[in-house]
Amino acid sequence: MMGSNSSGGGGGPGGGMAPGMGGPVGGGGDGRHDDETALTEFLSSLMDYTPTIPDELVEHYLGRSGFNCPDLRLTRLVAVATQKFLSDIASDSLQHCKARVAAPIKDNKSKQPKDRRLVLTMDDLSKALREHGVNLKHPEYFADSPSAGMAPSTREE
Repeated sequence: MMGSNSSGGGGGPGGGMAPGMGGPVGGGGDGRHDDETALTEFLSSLMDYTPTIPDELVEHYLGRSGFNCPDLRLTRLVAVATQKFLSDIASDSLQHCKARVAAPIKDNKSKQPKDRRLVLTMDDLSKALREHGVNLKHPEYFADSPSAGMAPSTREE
């Protein structure tokens, strides 16, 4: 959408940009000042926000990756981004789970459970992660059922 002035592009819901961050490309010096003001306001609002992921945990993993920053606002920004990523993964996993449960069983209609509780499986989670660019592989010792790998005489049936 470069060079387009249509109303469907920028800072609204689903537009992909934070409010106040979009604007005309060649709009003069005011646009840059507005962006800096909006960014400063957003970063200062992070000081009042307590993310779900504790600051100490974020600082620990940032330190393990070699990143050390004393600014708490940046740590909270990473925590908020992580929280959003995990929320998206959980939401997508739920959608995959609902689609799997809604798929009709073709073998026998009496096998369909009457209890419609949703159970998240590794397949649901791995599909959601794959959509976000994370490839999850099962370890070689992964079993689909608790009785897999047991001697036939010890299996519960």
